[in-house]
Amino acid sequence: MANGRTDRPAVVHRLGTVLRFVDAFSAAPVNTPLEVRAESLPVVEGMPNTPWRAIPGPSDGTYRLLVTNRTVLPVGAISVTVSAPGHEYVNFEPFTVVLPRPLVAHPPTPDRSDFLVERPLWPTRSLRVPPGETAVVGRVNSIGGTTAVARLRLKIWLFGSPLPATPYAYTDDTGDFLFRLPALKGSVSGGIVISTADLALDVRLPPAYVTPVAPAAPPIPFTVNLGRVSTLQIDVP
Repeated sequence: MANGRTDRPAVVHRLGTVLRFVDAFSAAPVNTPLEVRAESLPVVEGMPNTPWRAIPGPSDGTYRLLVTNRTVLPVGAISVTVSAPGHEYVNFEPFTVVLPRPLVAHPPTPDRSDFLVERPLWPTRSLRVPPGETAVVGRVNSIGGTTAVARLRLKIWLFGSPLPATPYAYTDDTGDFLFRLPALKGSVSGGIVISTADLALDVRLPPAYVTPVAPAAPPIPFTVNLGRVSTLQIDVP
């Protein structure tokens, strides 16, 4: 005798994309709570209301943009907004995700990697740097008033080494920045404790970041204490 069951689920989710954010300096997943959303979507009947908010993953530091039941999955390039309620991180490089995601791992079968999009976020002075980590907290000051201090791009690296492609920091609207240097650690060589490092500095103008700015201060190289957070003021024209 049939029991009348249909086994039809009451709620059906369809995944658009999975977003994971990493620290621009350490490449470690950002574990600070974030708000991830799409502020605008194509005007198509049945799509999610805006802002379309991503759902945090259970424990893996991811955020999922999905739709439920009869809600229509958006199609096309979707601009994603990311913010940290505690202001510990900023997304200085706006990005979009294209939906539906292309199945490239082993089509036509979906794979986890097809949906995962990884993006960097930049820590701010509000982030509590882990104990024992080398970092520079700084501010760019325009002594002549001719250089806008917002959205400058900075690189700080070991003096004597070539200019690296990454990592880099951006200044905020007031010229503040945080530059983490987790790979620089104190050491002992030949019985001598090495507790400082000489660093180089490169400052570039937006929006293309090809034009350098020669700082009037500090003198290059400048020295920081390893395993500690140093404070730096950079004077530009």
